[in-house]
Amino acid sequence: MKKNFIMLAVAAALVAPVCAMAADSSNNDSQTGPVLYGYAQITGAQQFGTSMNGNTSGSNGLVFGANRIRLGVKGEAATGVTYNIMAGWDNAAISGNNAGNANLPGYSTNDLNDGLGNGGNASIIDAWINYAPVPFVQLEVGKFKQPVGNEYVDVEGNSLPFIFRSMSQSLLPGRSAGAMLHANNVMGTGIGYAVAIADESSLDYGSAYNWEVSGAQPFGSGQGGFLNGNGGYLASARLTYDFMGPLLHAEVSGARMTLPETANTLGVYSNVDSLYTWNVGVHGGLMGIHYVAGYTNLHTGETRNGMPGYGAQDWNVGLAANLHTMGFTPSWLDIEPAVRFDSYSYNNYAGTDAKLDNTTVGLNYYVNPNNPHAAEIQVNYIIPSARDGKWGANADSGSLFGGNGAPINGMAYNTLMLQFQAGF
Repeated sequence: MKKNFIMLAVAAALVAPVCAMAADSSNNDSQTGPVLYGYAQITGAQQFGTSMNGNTSGSNGLVFGANRIRLGVKGEAATGVTYNIMAGWDNAAISGNNAGNANLPGYSTNDLNDGLGNGGNASIIDAWINYAPVPFVQLEVGKFKQPVGNEYVDVEGNSLPFIFRSMSQSLLPGRSAGAMLHANNVMGTGIGYAVAIADESSLDYGSAYNWEVSGAQPFGSGQGGFLNGNGGYLASARLTYDFMGPLLHAEVSGARMTLPETANTLGVYSNVDSLYTWNVGVHGGLMGIHYVAGYTNLHTGETRNGMPGYGAQDWNVGLAANLHTMGFTPSWLDIEPAVRFDSYSYNNYAGTDAKLDNTTVGLNYYVNPNNPHAAEIQVNYIIPSARDGKWGANADSGSLFGGNGAPINGMAYNTLMLQFQAGF
């Protein structure tokens, strides 16, 4: 017994300094985390009027699925060095933003498995490392959202006042792999900036910059892959201004991507040498009132044969009012009515024009007002309208809305959606 006690004392004497050294090392590196986080959005949806215009083959019924399922880990690896890795499984079974034709700008197959939007798609959504030696000059590398867009950049998928984002997402570069210099509230001025360069393709399946749509691929000759590029890039920049905290956030941003002559394997941007997007938007709120407004314009350069290029535009405005925050309802009835108007149009050199408008009326219910997005229920009813009849069952197969398609997040038919969300 005495011998065991002596051995225990000796072991403790040896281990204690090692533990102290480890603690000191950890403190010096200022490591925090890793923090595990995630959320799931389970949906039910039904469309109406799919058999209109003499089409007797339409069928209607409730379908269940998952809009977004996300799981991630984030933390601080050392002083000023943070990281974020997030995996996602999106658009499983429910395919309300399935565009049905990947051969035109703004279209999405919404699926890497069967092209029908039924299996969803699983991938690493974000994987980035951020170096911040000083707050006003930070370097982010990896796969991340390119700094173009208003709601898309600033509002996470689990914090949206509507189930789907606006149709402008089709016209943004979305996520790609690259490097970005950025900062917010530089020197306390409220001004922020971001400048990024990335591979010559979007990694978001619904983006007009995605290689399935644009035909551009970033790989060069030789062994290719991540060993050699083709010399073309996706460049983007953003300037922001914040006024009085959450009251006003304004931004202007833009992107340009070169297209090689060997691109356009799907014939989308035939003989076009470049693709441009610019965006302007504002969002904010005060005392339970939240607003958002934005305009996005996508266009190509002239075609190599001298013909005019292609163009697409989207503008949207939304408003939400949290009745509990405004003092109209008790804490157990934290509800938020919301409404949005979203207008998307497209034209090309051949004179093919098409337009789709969506009006979304919604209601959000937050189970815990102190942590509203941990558990919430959303109901949306989307009402489409369009000029020239090029949508839904009356679509012109040569227009943007060929078949029964619509831009990503766009509805060609009256659609009722219900979404349950829980996260941690």
